[in-house]
Amino acid sequence: MTAPVRIGLVGAGPWARSFHAPTFAAGPETALAGVWTRSRPAAEALAAEYGVPAFRSYEELLSRCEGVVFAVPPDVQAELAARAAGAGRALLLEKPIALSVPGAEALAAAVAAAGVATQVVLTHRYRPAIRDFLERLRGFPVFGARGCQLTGEFLDGTYAGSPWRATGGVLYNTGPHGIDLLDAALGRIERITGTGNEDGFLALTCRHAGGAVSQLTICGRVPPRRRTHYELYGPRGTLVLDFDRLPEDSGPTRANLRAEFARAVRTGVPHPIDVRHGLHLQRLLAQAEAQTRAL
Repeated sequence: MTAPVRIGLVGAGPWARSFHAPTFAAGPETALAGVWTRSRPAAEALAAEYGVPAFRSYEELLSRCEGVVFAVPPDVQAELAARAAGAGRALLLEKPIALSVPGAEALAAAVAAAGVATQVVLTHRYRPAIRDFLERLRGFPVFGARGCQLTGEFLDGTYAGSPWRATGGVLYNTGPHGIDLLDAALGRIERITGTGNEDGFLALTCRHAGGAVSQLTICGRVPPRRRTHYELYGPRGTLVLDFDRLPEDSGPTRANLRAEFARAVRTGVPHPIDVRHGLHLQRLLAQAEAQTRAL
């Protein structure tokens, strides 16, 4: 690539400010072309930090960029991303890609019709340490696994200003990361069963295409800090992935995400973690929700 990919940022909330804007403004593969959100003061404030335009309309943003990065609620993302695909723009999508299966299906259909490249921000999958762990699994037969993702994020007001997170709960916030990681480690998940209680403690069991079975426990109401831990079992023993023991690798994680999206934009080749994978996760989330919400 001889020039940085021009990135339009949709959204100006906390995640856009702390993650997306600095990641894609840093380059060298990308350059921030400007910011748009429905709150013009918020867009202007964020754009001013990087010396880029705060676009007056979504159409103006689409006309000034090659790829669109989204940092908005999933239902808003699904509608805006479909429009961006129709304009021929590559998409970097947040998880979950929508708030419903029909919304995710409509977005995937729009992408297929437009033939644009897509990529989904499942941050763990861009971490070098996680990639190293998944590489270690090559040739290591696994017939079962268990994992847990426990946080206090729904106790401390972290998501007080995020209505979609309050509605979707820990399943739609933390769930995609755990489900995706088990899917990557043990093979495509074909079915999820589960149970939960009124405190938001969920226990999910996944059946994988190759016959493996995994279990995932998630909750957002367990203080005081985040605990993420996985154990994978097979005839050769056990592999452990303990996030407390992983190196701090935010910089390389962001660099991987940025470089791979820039490549997808310029080549037109979808990332392996694309909108179709996002739709797969959306269907699994819906399966889990249908069971746990009924209790």
